[in-house]
Amino acid sequence: MTTLEADPALKAEARQQVAAPPTLVERATVLLAVAAIAAGCLARFFIAGHQPLWLDETWTGAIAMQHGLGAVFQQIWWDVNAPFYYLFAHLWSQVAGLSDPALRLPSAVFGGVAAVVVALRPVQGLPRGARLTWAALLAVWIPGVWFSGDARCYALLLMLATLQTLAFVRLLQAPDLKRAAVWAGLGALSILTHYHAVFLGAFQGLAYLAYARGKAVRTWPAALLFVPAFAWIAIHLPRIQDFARPDIVWYSPLTFERLPRAALRFLAGTDEVAIGLAVAGVAALALGFLLKPKGRREPWPVDQALWIAAGTALLGAMAVIALGFFRASFVDRYLFPFMPGLFLGLAMIAQALARRWSLAYAAVILAFAIPAVPWARTQVQHGWRFYNFEVASTELMKNDPQRLVFFWDHPAGPVEAPGQLDAVGGFFFRRAGHPIAVTPVILKPGEEPNARLLADAKEPRTAILWMYDIGVRGTAARSHKPALDTLDPTLKCRQLGSGSIGILACDRGPEIKP
Repeated sequence: MTTLEADPALKAEARQQVAAPPTLVERATVLLAVAAIAAGCLARFFIAGHQPLWLDETWTGAIAMQHGLGAVFQQIWWDVNAPFYYLFAHLWSQVAGLSDPALRLPSAVFGGVAAVVVALRPVQGLPRGARLTWAALLAVWIPGVWFSGDARCYALLLMLATLQTLAFVRLLQAPDLKRAAVWAGLGALSILTHYHAVFLGAFQGLAYLAYARGKAVRTWPAALLFVPAFAWIAIHLPRIQDFARPDIVWYSPLTFERLPRAALRFLAGTDEVAIGLAVAGVAALALGFLLKPKGRREPWPVDQALWIAAGTALLGAMAVIALGFFRASFVDRYLFPFMPGLFLGLAMIAQALARRWSLAYAAVILAFAIPAVPWARTQVQHGWRFYNFEVASTELMKNDPQRLVFFWDHPAGPVEAPGQLDAVGGFFFRRAGHPIAVTPVILKPGEEPNARLLADAKEPRTAILWMYDIGVRGTAARSHKPALDTLDPTLKCRQLGSGSIGILACDRGPEIKP
């Protein structure tokens, strides 16, 4: 039962608000929200426009390039990630090709258009101002904008999680088999897009059973839609376990010192917004207490289903974070499935505060939108994805090599499939129509990388590409300084990385030009 249904006085107040003409502040808030949504959506099509594909995006391109679904699923099984986005990328590439803009375009549409449109759909208990705020937060959230320019699964995940959240709210408001099937189908697709979405589905499922009880039990056939997701996880589990081995995993367990930056900053987008939200939260509580009329009850006119949806997102995020303290498994982008629900919660808080402070919606939107402006400008003008070997591959192609010795110097190297490293290392060559034979390098424990690479590159017209990050433990370049051209003066090498990222491109042709 919703709060409005339980309180006739609030229902009458709601009817008066619908009939009353919008105030100047309400009109300005609508314009602000629309402007934020438009700017956020537009920015997604420009952020990564001039930047090369970074390493993970190259993995997407290599899988999408495969000929035939059998080869695609073989590559997907070798990978540690969920399959749905890769399968979509392959099908999309058959239509749009494998260029950088073509690979990235779906993410811009999923994260910048589709997720926002979903949030704007009418929802019982959520008025226009709250819906506009929800959509605006999704549109200008900095990590969302960034990953909408990324040929990876996260923008698709954001769209699916928004759809799943909306379907969950509607299911709670009117439980039936059709709505349960829609929610379960979307939940299964979310899990098949990113495995951490299982936490969102689990908490939503438990909340549905607790809230709807008998009605929920009668919709049990909808749960069968989760079967394909869990069947695939069972098939893929051996590879997931390979990458989760203590000697392979490259993440560090989460600590309380890292938690604010890893979680709160990801929600906020920047340190400034994180601090601002904390201050605003305290100020809002104080303001609500001071402005509360004496002797009058002020319930929050929001449907219980909306609060449950926000609460399950919060519980899911907390579970992922808690798991990170016990296993080296936490990366902040793994919180993507929970962001639509968390932003829905912020929009509802703004809705409640707007009953006493008319600028509440605008304040929440501006808290996220203002820092996004200079960030987006910097990305458009100067952004660069340094962890890439697209530039190095392009330079090496100028000397027409026949073979490429490819070494991704990373702790996960020992469990990587040579066939996948072949596909990834040769992706840019093959995309450009340059046939190349790739020799993937997987070091044995304690093996010296310089000597191994030189031994594999003795044949004429052989290039070497050594990519590493000395900021990651277990990287061979941390203990063995790259010295290929020192050990073999016939090699011409160029370091194309920056900071801790090394992209060493070498061949025996003319000196590589920048």
